Amino acid sequence: MNAALLTVLMAAAGTALLAFVGFRLGLSVDRRIKDNSEVVKAVQAHSGLQAEFDVLISHNQRSAVACGTDKMGYVVTVLGDKLLVRSLDQAKIMVIAEDRLHISFPDFGFEPVYIQANANEIQQALASLGRGTST
Repeated sequence: MNAALLTVLMAAAGTALLAFVGFRLGLSVDRRIKDNSEVVKAVQAHSGLQAEFDVLISHNQRSAVACGTDKMGYVVTVLGDKLLVRSLDQAKIMVIAEDRLHISFPDFGFEPVYIQANANEIQQALASLGRGTST
């Protein structure tokens, strides 16, 4: 009798904990990148550089590419309520349509980043990174 009651109470506590965690994660689902300056500040904080960057933000405002003047690039993605900054040094960038980029990383556990933006802005970003042709 006591074991059954203990099992029910533990199941209820586990369900309540999962509901609380799901609720907390659900609050940050709508996080979006606000503007170019937010991306530049995140990249500068990550890299320690005070250089200026050209920024390409995806239409859904959940990812961005920051291109430096020396063909250095970073991808910024929304992860919960934080911004994750990754260097594009070893990233594989594929153009899957003229207005869409697919960026993948060799590290296990990091999902690919999809960027959909204006086709001209994507071409400029690729040229800044030395991976495309400038027009």
